[in-house]
Amino acid sequence: MDVVTLLSAVLVNALLMLLALLANVGVRSRSGLQAWQFMLLGQAAGFGLLIGATLAWPRALATLGVMALSGSAAAMVLSASRFLGRPVPSGALWWPPLLLGAVHVFVFQNQPIATGLTNLTIATQVAWATWMLLQGAGRVRWRWMCGLAAAGNAGLTLARAILALGWPEVYPRFVAPHPLNIAHLMLLNASLVLGTMGFLLAHRDEAEQALVRLASLDTLTGLLNRREWMTRAGRALGLAHAGDAPVMLMLDLDHFKRVNDERGHPVGDEVLKLTGEVLKGELRASDLVGRYGGEEFCVVLRQCEPEAFTRLDARLHQALRRRCEASLGFAVDFSAGAVRVKPGETLAAAIQRADDALYRAKAAGRGRTACDEGVL
Repeated sequence: MDVVTLLSAVLVNALLMLLALLANVGVRSRSGLQAWQFMLLGQAAGFGLLIGATLAWPRALATLGVMALSGSAAAMVLSASRFLGRPVPSGALWWPPLLLGAVHVFVFQNQPIATGLTNLTIATQVAWATWMLLQGAGRVRWRWMCGLAAAGNAGLTLARAILALGWPEVYPRFVAPHPLNIAHLMLLNASLVLGTMGFLLAHRDEAEQALVRLASLDTLTGLLNRREWMTRAGRALGLAHAGDAPVMLMLDLDHFKRVNDERGHPVGDEVLKLTGEVLKGELRASDLVGRYGGEEFCVVLRQCEPEAFTRLDARLHQALRRRCEASLGFAVDFSAGAVRVKPGETLAAAIQRADDALYRAKAAGRGRTACDEGVL
């Protein structure tokens, strides 16, 4: 239970987990797990330098060691922010280690001040990560695992800072076999393991969510793909009440083949992306919109009264023309067919009627919406 052995255990533990992550997961640029790998590297480097400072060049190695540990805490904040999708200012990550190193090298001879400021800085950084992880954690288990491990670490680090600054005469030396030193290093070892396990769970959840998105979304427009849209639309029609007959709307971009042929497929892809953005921006969260195939889109409008549909149809035509003209330099419009879904009607039957209405709109000159009885 001597402190040097525990320090060495932290160093070896961090290195082994880092190597295991690199070998089995690899490095994903700008990912939360990549930031956690930097955290483990900082822990190993920091404690390695602090152990070395007890043998030679104490001022230089100790200063580099505390900078590495503060950088490790910054990497923990970055890892939490990336997994949670909460950006943090880059300056808040880089300045603490740099300022701590600059101050530490000048106050090194006053060990209570140097130790107190080091522990206070790192405790603040870890507490920031703790707050990010536990705020609104709900039932997300990996957030509780990482957050509680970080909270314990921040609490003991803050206790060391308070003891060093307030009662320097009883503060234990760095390698002294004091209960505070031993408890802190044991908890640090445990928090490295729990944190690595927790962020691996977060990485797994992130990968599963990415697979769900790939399986259900059209990669170009971000809308539901055909299979997912039909699944959800069929469910929505089955749950619709007799008095809330939804509207089925099928849209087809006018002269899209000409856009691809004359302007190139990248421009055609941009038209599809803009169409997806317009549909998502103009429709309600309760409406179902998907890319049915090629340049064709399908929408289920729930509880859509005739007046509301008229306004929506006008907005969609205007928004798409304006958006394409502003972004691409030319206007794009669409033809559409709209039908009121009958009670008990199947999804396939409703799609066929909407498709028939769509072809009537094309035959009438395009750039318009043909509606069956009951829509308007």
